Amino acid sequence: MACVSEHKVSAKKFWRTFFARYWFLLMLVLMIPFGIWLPEGGITIKNTGWATPTLVGIMMGISGFTLNTSKLHSQAANLRAIGLVLISIYFVAPIAAYFLAITLQPENNPHFLTAVMILAAQASSLASALALTVLSRGNQEIALIFTLLSSSLTVVFTPFILKLSLGANVEFPVFNMILKMLQVVILPIILGQILRRYLWRKSQPFINGIRLAPQMIILIFVYSGFSVATGQIQGNTEIVLRITLIATLLHLILLLWNYIMSILLRFDSETCTAVVFSGSQKTLPNGIYLWEKFFGDNPIGALPLAIYHLIQLVVDTMLVPFFENKNNKD
Repeated sequence: MACVSEHKVSAKKFWRTFFARYWFLLMLVLMIPFGIWLPEGGITIKNTGWATPTLVGIMMGISGFTLNTSKLHSQAANLRAIGLVLISIYFVAPIAAYFLAITLQPENNPHFLTAVMILAAQASSLASALALTVLSRGNQEIALIFTLLSSSLTVVFTPFILKLSLGANVEFPVFNMILKMLQVVILPIILGQILRRYLWRKSQPFINGIRLAPQMIILIFVYSGFSVATGQIQGNTEIVLRITLIATLLHLILLLWNYIMSILLRFDSETCTAVVFSGSQKTLPNGIYLWEKFFGDNPIGALPLAIYHLIQLVVDTMLVPFFENKNNKD
């Protein structure tokens, strides 16, 4: 009887530990069929116009609350890491995407290359790279710097890449982009820092719950992303498969490039985490704006953006335990 009782206790402990470690990945996988079979909720989230920016703002606010700004100045001097991420986003990604698109594009489809290059020319993600860095116990200070620099430079590099690869002329609404960054990124981080000053010590008993919020928001993003993509995927099976292959290969190339270069440049584990996530992700909202404003006659212009967005969320979230273990060991 004692052996049976011990076995039951051991089994319960195993499953408790298993779910504590992997509940997020399990929920992430479940969001995919939910988004495909029950897309109404995700479409509603997108169509509100305010839900996604609000959720991003909450993530940024939590990042600001947990951010140790005493390290921010020293991290800004890490020019090798900053340079690596910018090269990855605005040089390696467009070149790799261009050759993948040329190689895998279907015959007599004038829209395919353009759609892929709209994706490849984008800045790093505004929210998810930073959030995943935080979840992985990575260097969130430098991840924030990556986010701000990449998004700021997109007004220069994105039009240049599209002009060079497609011969297209595009212009960004610079004032609107600055305003959006202030509202969604800068102000929430400042608010988080203000709250940190007065509430950090008092919040320690609840810090695990506070850090849980970004994970829940990422799950909402994945659900919403698959919900919205479902309508675009239907009826374009061959194109979707080709774009999915390109998006997967491109993301893997960028992940490996940044990881290998981080090792060669001898970055610490926390900085490596930030570089890998920030240097491999692409923002969705700016890409959608470009497609609607300048390439509206391209019927598949949003597909690479949507598919890559989903792939980067799913794949990079699955990498969180790997980087978290590395960072905890260090």
